[in-house]
Amino acid sequence: MSLRLDLNPHRLRKPSRLQGRKHPTAVDLFSGAGGITLGLLNSGFNVVYCADVDPACEATHKRNFGEIPFVRTSVEKIKGADILRAARLRRGELDLLIGGPPCQGFSILGQRQIWDPRNGLFHEFLRIAKELQPKCLVIENVTGLATLDNGGVLREIGKAFIDAGYNIECAELLAAQYGVPQMRWRMFFIGWRLDQGKRGGFPAPTHGRAGIGDLVPNRTITTAESAGFVSIREAIGDLAAIRAGELGTAYRRAPKCAFQLAMREDAPEFVANHYAPRLSAQNLRRLRALKPGQDWRDLPRSLLPESMRRALRKDHTRRYRRMKWQGIARTIITRFRDPKSGEYTHPNQHRTISIREAARIQSFPDWFVFEGNYSQQYDQVGNAVPPLLARAVGAELYQMLKVGEIGRAVSVKSRYVIPAEMAAVAA
Repeated sequence: MSLRLDLNPHRLRKPSRLQGRKHPTAVDLFSGAGGITLGLLNSGFNVVYCADVDPACEATHKRNFGEIPFVRTSVEKIKGADILRAARLRRGELDLLIGGPPCQGFSILGQRQIWDPRNGLFHEFLRIAKELQPKCLVIENVTGLATLDNGGVLREIGKAFIDAGYNIECAELLAAQYGVPQMRWRMFFIGWRLDQGKRGGFPAPTHGRAGIGDLVPNRTITTAESAGFVSIREAIGDLAAIRAGELGTAYRRAPKCAFQLAMREDAPEFVANHYAPRLSAQNLRRLRALKPGQDWRDLPRSLLPESMRRALRKDHTRRYRRMKWQGIARTIITRFRDPKSGEYTHPNQHRTISIREAARIQSFPDWFVFEGNYSQQYDQVGNAVPPLLARAVGAELYQMLKVGEIGRAVSVKSRYVIPAEMAAVAA
Protein backbone atom coordinates (compact mmCIF):
# COMPACT_ATOMS: atom_id res chain seq x y z
CA MET A 1 0.00 0.00 0.00
CA SER A 2 1.76 3.15 -1.20
CA LEU A 3 -0.62 5.63 0.42
CA ARG A 4 1.02 7.42 3.34
CA LEU A 5 -0.98 6.76 6.48
CA ASP A 6 -0.71 10.36 7.71
CA LEU A 7 -2.44 11.44 4.49
CA ASN A 8 -5.14 8.78 4.68
CA PRO A 9 -8.49 10.61 4.81
CA HIS A 10 -10.14 7.75 6.72
CA ARG A 11 -7.68 7.53 9.60
CA LEU A 12 -8.99 8.24 13.10
CA ARG A 13 -6.27 8.55 15.72
CA LYS A 14 -6.45 7.51 19.33
CA PRO A 15 -7.42 10.34 21.70
CA SER A 16 -4.18 10.34 23.70
CA ARG A 17 -2.50 12.00 20.74
CA LEU A 18 -5.06 14.77 20.44
CA GLN A 19 -5.56 16.19 23.91
CA GLY A 20 -4.60 19.80 24.47
CA ARG A 21 -5.96 22.80 26.33
CA LYS A 22 -5.06 25.14 23.47
CA HIS A 23 -7.71 23.54 21.28
CA PRO A 24 -11.35 24.66 21.17
CA THR A 25 -13.40 22.97 23.88
CA ALA A 26 -16.45 20.75 23.38
CA VAL A 27 -19.05 19.01 25.54
CA ASP A 28 -20.79 15.93 24.12
CA LEU A 29 -24.17 15.10 25.68
CA PHE A 30 -26.06 11.87 24.89
CA SER A 31 -22.58 10.72 23.90
CA GLY A 32 -23.46 7.03 23.50
CA ALA A 33 -20.58 4.92 22.28
CA GLY A 34 -18.59 8.04 21.40
CA GLY A 35 -18.91 8.54 17.64
CA ILE A 36 -19.19 12.31 17.99
CA THR A 37 -16.43 12.44 20.61
CA LEU A 38 -14.04 10.49 18.39
CA GLY A 39 -14.82 12.68 15.40
CA LEU A 40 -14.35 15.90 17.36
CA LEU A 41 -11.04 14.75 18.81
CA ASN A 42 -9.80 14.04 15.31
CA SER A 43 -10.89 17.46 14.05
CA GLY A 44 -8.88 19.27 16.72
CA PHE A 45 -11.34 19.75 19.57
CA ASN A 46 -10.55 19.16 23.22
CA VAL A 47 -13.59 17.24 24.49
CA VAL A 48 -13.84 18.16 28.15
CA TYR A 49 -17.04 16.40 29.27
CA CYS A 50 -19.30 13.58 28.11
CA ALA A 51 -22.53 12.21 29.54
CA ASP A 52 -24.94 9.38 28.86
CA VAL A 53 -27.34 7.32 30.94
CA ASP A 54 -26.30 3.91 29.56
CA PRO A 55 -23.83 1.90 31.71
CA ALA A 56 -22.52 -0.01 28.68
CA CYS A 57 -21.71 3.30 26.98
CA GLU A 58 -19.87 4.34 30.13
CA ALA A 59 -17.74 1.17 29.95
CA THR A 60 -17.02 1.77 26.25
CA HIS A 61 -16.10 5.39 26.96
CA LYS A 62 -13.68 4.42 29.72
CA ARG A 63 -12.10 1.80 27.45
CA ASN A 64 -11.49 4.23 24.59
CA PHE A 65 -11.48 7.74 26.12
CA GLY A 66 -10.14 7.10 29.59
CA GLU A 67 -8.87 10.64 30.17
CA ILE A 68 -12.10 12.42 29.21
CA PRO A 69 -14.56 12.96 32.10
CA PHE A 70 -17.76 10.94 31.68
CA VAL A 71 -20.85 11.19 33.86
CA ARG A 72 -23.43 8.42 33.74
CA THR A 73 -26.73 10.13 34.46
CA SER A 74 -29.94 11.25 32.82
CA VAL A 75 -29.74 14.65 31.17
CA GLU A 76 -32.51 15.96 33.40
CA LYS A 77 -30.11 15.74 36.35
CA ILE A 78 -27.23 17.59 34.65
CA LYS A 79 -26.63 21.18 35.69
CA GLY A 80 -24.62 23.59 33.62
CA ALA A 81 -22.65 24.63 36.70
CA ASP A 82 -21.50 21.04 37.18
CA ILE A 83 -20.18 20.89 33.62
CA LEU A 84 -18.36 24.21 33.97
CA ARG A 85 -16.79 23.08 37.22
CA ALA A 86 -15.61 19.79 35.73
CA ALA A 87 -14.25 21.51 32.60
CA ARG A 88 -12.74 24.43 34.55
CA LEU A 89 -14.55 26.93 32.36
CA ARG A 90 -16.66 30.01 32.99
CA ARG A 91 -20.10 30.61 31.51
CA GLY A 92 -19.72 31.66 27.88
CA GLU A 93 -16.21 30.19 27.46
CA LEU A 94 -17.20 26.76 26.12
CA ASP A 95 -16.73 26.67 22.36
CA LEU A 96 -19.12 23.87 21.38
CA LEU A 97 -22.04 22.04 22.95
CA ILE A 98 -23.12 19.11 20.80
CA GLY A 99 -25.42 16.15 21.20
CA GLY A 100 -27.88 13.77 19.62
CA PRO A 101 -30.92 13.38 21.88
CA PRO A 102 -32.47 9.89 21.51
CA CYS A 103 -34.24 9.80 18.19
CA GLN A 104 -36.63 6.86 18.37
CA GLY A 105 -39.63 9.12 18.80
CA PHE A 106 -38.78 10.93 15.57
CA SER A 107 -37.61 8.07 13.36
CA ILE A 108 -39.55 7.07 10.26
CA LEU A 109 -38.89 3.50 11.42
CA GLY A 110 -40.69 4.12 14.69
CA GLN A 111 -44.19 5.20 15.61
CA ARG A 112 -43.44 8.93 15.13
CA GLN A 113 -45.39 9.90 18.21
CA ILE A 114 -45.22 13.59 19.10
CA TRP A 115 -45.87 12.64 22.73
CA ASP A 116 -42.90 10.28 23.00
CA PRO A 117 -41.25 11.37 26.29
CA ARG A 118 -37.81 11.05 24.73
CA ASN A 119 -38.62 13.99 22.46
CA GLY A 120 -38.68 16.26 25.52
CA LEU A 121 -34.94 15.69 25.89
CA PHE A 122 -34.49 18.43 23.29
CA HIS A 123 -35.75 20.89 25.87
CA GLU A 124 -33.29 19.57 28.45
CA PHE A 125 -30.46 20.00 25.95
CA LEU A 126 -31.47 23.62 25.30
CA ARG A 127 -31.84 24.23 29.04
CA ILE A 128 -28.22 23.24 29.52
CA ALA A 129 -27.24 25.42 26.56
CA LYS A 130 -28.80 28.43 28.28
CA GLU A 131 -26.83 27.65 31.43
CA LEU A 132 -23.52 27.20 29.58
CA GLN A 133 -23.91 29.79 26.79
CA PRO A 134 -21.41 28.07 24.44
CA LYS A 135 -20.30 29.90 21.33
CA CYS A 136 -21.72 27.19 19.05
CA LEU A 137 -24.59 24.77 19.53
CA VAL A 138 -25.16 21.61 17.46
CA ILE A 139 -27.95 19.03 17.57
CA GLU A 140 -27.80 15.87 15.46
CA ASN A 141 -30.83 13.67 14.82
CA VAL A 142 -32.76 11.63 12.28
CA THR A 143 -34.30 13.38 9.29
CA GLY A 144 -37.77 12.11 10.20
CA LEU A 145 -38.27 14.79 12.84
CA ALA A 146 -38.54 17.46 10.13
CA THR A 147 -41.98 16.29 9.03
CA LEU A 148 -43.31 15.25 12.42
CA ASP A 149 -46.49 17.08 13.47
CA ASN A 150 -46.61 18.78 10.04
CA GLY A 151 -43.33 20.53 10.74
CA GLY A 152 -44.28 21.45 14.29
CA VAL A 153 -41.19 19.84 15.81
CA LEU A 154 -38.95 21.74 13.38
CA ARG A 155 -40.58 25.02 14.38
CA GLU A 156 -40.27 24.10 18.05
CA ILE A 157 -36.55 23.41 17.71
CA GLY A 158 -36.07 26.70 15.87
CA LYS A 159 -37.90 28.63 18.56
CA ALA A 160 -35.88 26.91 21.30
CA PHE A 161 -32.57 27.89 19.67
CA ILE A 162 -33.68 31.50 19.31
CA ASP A 163 -35.00 31.68 22.86
CA ALA A 164 -31.60 30.47 24.04
CA GLY A 165 -29.88 33.31 22.15
CA TYR A 166 -28.72 31.51 19.00
CA ASN A 167 -29.38 31.71 15.29
CA ILE A 168 -30.15 28.37 13.67
CA GLU A 169 -29.76 26.59 10.35
CA CYS A 170 -30.36 22.96 9.45
CA ALA A 171 -29.26 20.56 6.72
CA GLU A 172 -29.43 16.85 5.91
CA LEU A 173 -25.94 15.39 5.63
CA LEU A 174 -25.28 12.08 3.89
CA ALA A 175 -22.53 10.14 5.67
CA ALA A 176 -21.29 8.52 2.44
CA GLN A 177 -20.32 11.95 1.13
CA TYR A 178 -17.77 12.23 3.95
CA GLY A 179 -16.00 8.87 3.58
CA VAL A 180 -18.38 6.74 5.65
CA PRO A 181 -19.24 3.51 3.76
CA GLN A 182 -22.95 3.95 4.40
CA MET A 183 -26.01 5.64 2.90
CA ARG A 184 -26.98 7.26 6.19
CA TRP A 185 -28.71 10.65 6.28
CA ARG A 186 -28.70 12.72 9.47
CA MET A 187 -30.19 16.11 10.27
CA PHE A 188 -27.81 18.65 11.77
CA PHE A 189 -28.93 21.86 13.47
CA ILE A 190 -26.14 24.40 13.90
CA GLY A 191 -26.57 27.61 15.87
CA TRP A 192 -24.14 30.35 16.80
CA ARG A 193 -24.46 32.64 19.77
CA LEU A 194 -25.63 35.93 18.36
CA ASP A 195 -22.57 37.91 19.51
CA GLN A 196 -20.33 35.60 17.42
CA GLY A 197 -21.62 37.03 14.13
CA LYS A 198 -21.44 33.66 12.38
CA ARG A 199 -23.84 31.33 10.64
CA GLY A 200 -23.71 27.80 9.25
CA GLY A 201 -20.81 25.41 9.51
CA PHE A 202 -21.89 22.56 7.24
CA PRO A 203 -18.86 20.87 5.63
CA ALA A 204 -18.49 20.50 1.88
CA PRO A 205 -18.67 16.82 0.79
CA THR A 206 -15.35 15.09 0.23
CA HIS A 207 -16.61 11.97 -1.61
CA GLY A 208 -18.68 11.68 -4.75
CA ARG A 209 -19.78 14.47 -7.05
CA ALA A 210 -22.97 15.71 -5.40
CA GLY A 211 -23.40 18.60 -3.01
CA ILE A 212 -25.28 18.82 0.28
CA GLY A 213 -28.94 18.04 -0.38
CA ASP A 214 -28.48 16.79 -3.95
CA LEU A 215 -29.05 13.21 -2.79
CA VAL A 216 -32.09 12.59 -0.61
CA PRO A 217 -33.52 9.55 1.20
CA ASN A 218 -36.09 7.24 -0.40
CA ARG A 219 -34.91 8.02 -3.91
CA THR A 220 -32.87 5.79 -6.19
CA ILE A 221 -29.22 6.81 -6.20
CA THR A 222 -27.57 6.07 -9.54
CA THR A 223 -24.16 4.47 -9.97
CA ALA A 224 -22.83 7.76 -11.28
CA GLU A 225 -24.12 9.60 -8.22
CA SER A 226 -22.51 7.13 -5.82
CA ALA A 227 -19.18 7.01 -7.67
CA GLY A 228 -16.40 7.71 -5.20
CA PHE A 229 -18.27 6.36 -2.16
CA VAL A 230 -16.58 3.64 -0.07
CA SER A 231 -17.99 0.24 -1.06
CA ILE A 232 -18.89 -2.71 1.13
CA ARG A 233 -15.83 -4.61 -0.13
CA GLU A 234 -13.58 -1.70 0.81
CA ALA A 235 -15.25 -1.45 4.20
CA ILE A 236 -15.19 -5.08 5.39
CA GLY A 237 -13.56 -7.23 2.70
CA ASP A 238 -10.41 -7.90 4.72
CA LEU A 239 -12.14 -9.27 7.83
CA ALA A 240 -11.99 -13.00 8.50
CA ALA A 241 -14.78 -15.35 7.49
CA ILE A 242 -16.88 -16.54 10.44
CA ARG A 243 -20.11 -18.51 10.86
CA ALA A 244 -23.34 -17.38 12.46
CA GLY A 245 -22.89 -17.54 16.22
CA GLU A 246 -19.09 -17.42 15.97
CA LEU A 247 -16.60 -14.88 17.37
CA GLY A 248 -13.60 -14.19 15.16
CA THR A 249 -10.39 -12.88 16.69
CA ALA A 250 -7.75 -12.99 13.96
CA TYR A 251 -6.97 -11.00 10.84
CA ARG A 252 -6.45 -13.45 7.98
CA ARG A 253 -5.99 -11.00 5.11
CA ALA A 254 -3.80 -7.96 4.59
CA PRO A 255 -5.56 -4.61 4.06
CA LYS A 256 -6.25 -4.00 0.36
CA CYS A 257 -7.35 -0.35 0.24
CA ALA A 258 -6.99 2.98 2.02
CA PHE A 259 -10.09 2.49 4.15
CA GLN A 260 -9.00 -0.91 5.45
CA LEU A 261 -5.49 0.37 6.12
CA ALA A 262 -6.89 3.27 8.16
CA MET A 263 -9.30 1.06 10.10
CA ARG A 264 -6.50 -1.30 11.14
CA GLU A 265 -3.95 1.33 12.14
CA ASP A 266 -3.21 1.27 15.89
CA ALA A 267 -5.30 -1.92 16.31
CA PRO A 268 -3.87 -4.90 18.24
CA GLU A 269 -3.04 -8.14 16.49
CA PHE A 270 -6.50 -9.54 17.24
CA VAL A 271 -9.77 -8.02 16.08
CA ALA A 272 -12.41 -7.18 18.69
CA ASN A 273 -16.21 -7.44 18.44
CA HIS A 274 -16.13 -9.61 15.30
CA TYR A 275 -19.15 -11.61 16.39
CA ALA A 276 -22.01 -12.66 14.11
CA PRO A 277 -25.30 -13.55 15.81
CA ARG A 278 -26.78 -17.02 15.90
CA LEU A 279 -29.56 -17.62 13.40
CA SER A 280 -32.39 -20.12 13.36
CA ALA A 281 -32.18 -23.08 11.01
CA GLN A 282 -35.00 -21.59 8.95
CA ASN A 283 -33.21 -18.26 8.56
CA LEU A 284 -30.02 -20.04 7.54
CA ARG A 285 -31.97 -21.88 4.83
CA ARG A 286 -33.30 -18.54 3.60
CA LEU A 287 -29.87 -16.95 3.45
CA ARG A 288 -28.38 -19.91 1.58
CA ALA A 289 -31.06 -19.45 -1.08
CA LEU A 290 -30.12 -15.81 -1.75
CA LYS A 291 -27.48 -14.43 -4.09
CA PRO A 292 -25.92 -10.98 -3.64
CA GLY A 293 -28.52 -8.28 -4.24
CA GLN A 294 -31.48 -10.62 -3.81
CA ASP A 295 -34.14 -10.25 -1.11
CA TRP A 296 -37.31 -11.93 0.18
CA ARG A 297 -38.97 -11.69 -3.23
CA ASP A 298 -36.39 -14.13 -4.58
CA LEU A 299 -37.07 -16.77 -1.95
CA PRO A 300 -39.16 -19.87 -2.69
CA ARG A 301 -42.63 -19.45 -1.24
CA SER A 302 -41.97 -22.39 1.09
CA LEU A 303 -39.19 -20.38 2.79
CA LEU A 304 -41.16 -17.18 3.24
CA PRO A 305 -42.44 -16.27 6.71
CA GLU A 306 -46.20 -16.71 6.82
CA SER A 307 -46.77 -12.97 7.27
CA MET A 308 -44.75 -12.12 4.14
CA ARG A 309 -46.61 -14.53 1.86
CA ARG A 310 -49.38 -11.94 1.76
CA ALA A 311 -47.07 -8.94 1.30
CA LEU A 312 -47.04 -6.91 -1.90
CA ARG A 313 -43.85 -7.33 -3.90
CA LYS A 314 -43.27 -3.59 -3.92
CA ASP A 315 -43.14 -3.55 -0.11
CA HIS A 316 -40.32 -4.38 2.30
CA THR A 317 -37.85 -4.51 -0.59
CA ARG A 318 -34.80 -4.77 1.65
CA ARG A 319 -35.98 -7.51 3.98
CA TYR A 320 -33.61 -10.47 3.87
CA ARG A 321 -31.55 -8.69 1.21
CA ARG A 322 -28.00 -9.92 0.77
CA MET A 323 -25.36 -7.24 0.35
CA LYS A 324 -23.28 -6.86 -2.81
CA TRP A 325 -19.54 -6.34 -2.55
CA GLN A 326 -19.63 -3.42 -4.96
CA GLY A 327 -22.63 -1.80 -3.29
CA ILE A 328 -22.85 0.88 -0.62
CA ALA A 329 -24.18 -0.23 2.76
CA ARG A 330 -27.57 0.98 3.96
CA THR A 331 -28.17 2.65 7.32
CA ILE A 332 -26.91 0.57 10.22
CA ILE A 333 -29.64 0.23 12.86
CA THR A 334 -29.65 -1.56 16.20
CA ARG A 335 -31.44 -4.56 14.63
CA PHE A 336 -28.73 -5.33 12.05
CA ARG A 337 -28.43 -8.78 13.65
CA ASP A 338 -31.82 -9.77 12.15
CA PRO A 339 -31.89 -10.53 8.37
CA LYS A 340 -35.53 -9.52 8.06
CA SER A 341 -34.70 -6.01 9.32
CA GLY A 342 -32.96 -4.96 6.13
CA GLU A 343 -29.89 -5.36 3.95
CA TYR A 344 -27.62 -6.84 6.60
CA THR A 345 -26.76 -10.26 5.19
CA HIS A 346 -23.07 -10.70 4.35
CA PRO A 347 -22.26 -10.72 0.60
CA ASN A 348 -20.98 -14.30 0.51
CA GLN A 349 -21.23 -15.77 4.01
CA HIS A 350 -24.47 -17.24 5.35
CA ARG A 351 -24.96 -14.86 8.25
CA THR A 352 -25.75 -11.26 9.05
CA ILE A 353 -22.86 -8.86 9.45
CA SER A 354 -20.82 -8.96 12.63
CA ILE A 355 -20.65 -6.21 15.22
CA ARG A 356 -17.17 -5.29 13.97
CA GLU A 357 -18.34 -5.19 10.37
CA ALA A 358 -21.21 -2.90 11.35
CA ALA A 359 -18.74 -0.76 13.29
CA ARG A 360 -16.52 -0.53 10.19
CA ILE A 361 -19.54 0.56 8.15
CA GLN A 362 -20.12 3.22 10.80
CA SER A 363 -16.40 4.20 10.35
CA PHE A 364 -15.21 3.16 13.82
CA PRO A 365 -11.57 2.02 13.60
CA ASP A 366 -10.62 -1.45 14.79
CA TRP A 367 -8.71 -0.16 17.83
CA PHE A 368 -12.06 1.10 19.16
CA VAL A 369 -13.59 -1.62 21.36
CA PHE A 370 -17.27 -1.83 22.31
CA GLU A 371 -17.97 -3.05 25.84
CA GLY A 372 -21.06 -4.74 27.28
CA ASN A 373 -22.95 -7.85 26.23
CA TYR A 374 -23.73 -8.51 22.58
CA SER A 375 -27.16 -6.86 22.76
CA GLN A 376 -25.61 -3.72 24.24
CA GLN A 377 -22.93 -3.71 21.55
CA TYR A 378 -25.57 -3.89 18.80
CA ASP A 379 -27.35 -0.92 20.34
CA GLN A 380 -24.17 1.13 20.69
CA VAL A 381 -23.10 0.58 17.11
CA GLY A 382 -26.54 1.11 15.61
CA ASN A 383 -27.24 4.30 17.55
CA ALA A 384 -23.84 5.90 16.97
CA VAL A 385 -23.03 8.93 14.88
CA PRO A 386 -20.38 7.89 12.31
CA PRO A 387 -17.06 9.32 13.55
CA LEU A 388 -15.95 10.40 10.06
CA LEU A 389 -19.17 12.40 9.65
CA ALA A 390 -18.66 13.97 13.08
CA ARG A 391 -15.05 14.76 12.15
CA ALA A 392 -16.15 16.56 8.99
CA VAL A 393 -18.61 18.74 10.92
CA GLY A 394 -16.04 19.31 13.65
CA ALA A 395 -13.34 20.36 11.19
CA GLU A 396 -15.61 23.01 9.69
CA LEU A 397 -16.58 24.37 13.10
CA TYR A 398 -12.95 24.26 14.23
CA GLN A 399 -11.95 26.60 11.42
CA MET A 400 -14.74 29.00 12.28
CA LEU A 401 -13.79 28.98 15.97
CA LYS A 402 -10.01 28.78 15.87
CA VAL A 403 -9.15 30.66 12.71
CA GLY A 404 -12.05 33.08 12.98
CA GLU A 405 -13.56 32.29 9.62
CA ILE A 406 -17.11 33.54 9.25
CA GLY A 407 -18.07 30.42 7.34
CA ARG A 408 -17.26 29.20 3.87
CA ALA A 409 -19.82 29.60 1.13
CA VAL A 410 -20.79 25.92 1.07
CA SER A 411 -23.88 25.38 -1.04
CA VAL A 412 -26.66 23.73 0.99
CA LYS A 413 -29.85 22.45 -0.57
CA SER A 414 -32.37 21.54 2.08
CA ARG A 415 -35.87 20.15 1.85
CA TYR A 416 -36.47 21.61 5.28
CA VAL A 417 -35.73 25.10 6.56
CA ILE A 418 -36.36 26.93 9.79
CA PRO A 419 -39.34 29.26 9.15
CA ALA A 420 -38.25 32.62 7.76
CA GLU A 421 -39.91 34.59 10.54
CA MET A 422 -37.74 32.79 13.09
CA ALA A 423 -34.55 33.50 11.16
CA ALA A 424 -35.55 37.16 11.04
CA VAL A 425 -36.00 37.26 14.81
CA ALA A 426 -32.55 35.73 15.32
CA ALA A 427 -30.97 38.21 12.93
